[in-house]
Amino acid sequence: MDNLRNMLNPKAVALVGATEKEGAVGRTILENLLRSKERKVYPVNPNRKKILEIDAYPDVANIPEHVDLAVIATPACTVPGVVEECGKAGVDGGGWPTWRGESQHIR
Repeated sequence: MDNLRNMLNPKAVALVGATEKEGAVGRTILENLLRSKERKVYPVNPNRKKILEIDAYPDVANIPEHVDLAVIATPACTVPGVVEECGKAGVDGGGWPTWRGESQHIR
């Protein structure tokens, strides 16, 4: 039950695919996540050290605290590998947007 509670009200969120590129899904989601002052947001992008002046991480495993929720904003072909990475890192749950605007969830 704690995993579900953490996923629905996360203290730490990883955004895999975070970017500074205007109009990109990864930037829009990051900007929305940053509006909450009640949770820590960790941008994940292997090609960036900082995103919007926030320290970025090359992968979920390098985030310095437990991640309650991972939001995946990467190309569909990369999602299975990212889901596996999140599982190995002990992430409680996550989801990713799809091209139809639906949301898919992992556990």
